Amino acid sequence: MTEITMPKLSDTMTEGRFGTWKKSIGEQVNRGDIIAEIETDKAVMELEAFASGILLEQRAKPGELITVGTVIGLVGEKSATLTPSTPEVSAPTPSPVTQLGIGPERFLGEDEASGFPAAIPQQELHQEQAAPVVRRRARELGIDLSQVHGSGPGGRILLDDLQRFSGVLFSEAESPPLPVHPEEETVVQAEAAGMGHIFQGTPLTSAAVPLTRMRSAIARTVSEAWRTIPHFYLTVDVFMEAAEEIRRELKSSGSAVSINDLVVKGTALALAAFPQANASLRDDSIVSHSEINIGMAVSLTDGLLVPVLRGCEHLSLLDIAAQSTRLVEKARSGQLSEVDLAGGTFSISNLGMYGTESFAAVVHPPQAAILAVGAVRDAVVAKNGQPAVVRKMKLTLSADHRIVDGAYAARFLGEIKNILETPVRMLV
Repeated sequence: MTEITMPKLSDTMTEGRFGTWKKSIGEQVNRGDIIAEIETDKAVMELEAFASGILLEQRAKPGELITVGTVIGLVGEKSATLTPSTPEVSAPTPSPVTQLGIGPERFLGEDEASGFPAAIPQQELHQEQAAPVVRRRARELGIDLSQVHGSGPGGRILLDDLQRFSGVLFSEAESPPLPVHPEEETVVQAEAAGMGHIFQGTPLTSAAVPLTRMRSAIARTVSEAWRTIPHFYLTVDVFMEAAEEIRRELKSSGSAVSINDLVVKGTALALAAFPQANASLRDDSIVSHSEINIGMAVSLTDGLLVPVLRGCEHLSLLDIAAQSTRLVEKARSGQLSEVDLAGGTFSISNLGMYGTESFAAVVHPPQAAILAVGAVRDAVVAKNGQPAVVRKMKLTLSADHRIVDGAYAARFLGEIKNILETPVRMLV
């Protein structure tokens, strides 16, 4: 008999919310089958079976918050004895409250006698063609997924499909204003062009929107990082003409790479030369990592995820480009696994595609540093005493002063700059 336990799906995970069983009691389970869905502090993930047999017990109910390592089910032979007191929880589709990540105390549509969720409408069975994050958003918008055409692989429904179907930007749907009585019109005071004008306008309204589980996890992580990590910051300008020329040459030969791919590859090469920037703090010790696993911050509608490119020291520039594209697609379709999110030793956050020139990112504990990447812009500089237009990008390194000192961090950042300005080194 094999115990199914609540897995540790990320470095920071201590508990997870059980989503739904994908197998019923008495059903055959083969190693590698998807047996359940788990909601972590970062995403909704599919739980694979690590042993074959019959599903004998289901000890977890949809929406239940469970500590890592707790037994949630049993797989064994047919002759094994089932526990009579353990009811079968067969729920191919989570209840609406579970989908929204709200607590387990109460389910919408709950049957008062049984304590289990009431039957889910037939139209929602179509949700198997959509990732959990898409199903949650469809519920929030009141969209019947059976009416949505999926543009993903095999007709899978993506977040973009929901937005096209509804015609509503998700940012507009997330925070509807509270109704206001006509008599509650107020005088809005605002400073316009620094003149302190007073305007008579429509009333100011506000709505208290509970944090999603992802936003709660982000809030906990960054608050702890800001409170405990002594940050310091360094910024350099990188001249990108040569790097952009490499991009054009690769694209013309059928091998497209992004600026971010070049930054990841250049950072990996620099980390190999400056291993202390690839270290972590554990208790009172600095742990040096033999692998260079770079996490990439990926923006989502309601937060962000940091999937990890593992073994970057062994990856070519084209390997990095291919794997980065795959991880970003998985992140935005809600298909990341625990392996995709765990084990990062360094992180990169790129806001250049939004036109941001420079910014400082918060170090992701227990890592030593994070690199913030700005936009590539035209800039006028002095060359040989004459003004010249160049293509320039700002890189800002945020570092944990307990692990890395200023001079070391400056040399490390300078090495990234040198590699990006002589990008032929990344093609070797």
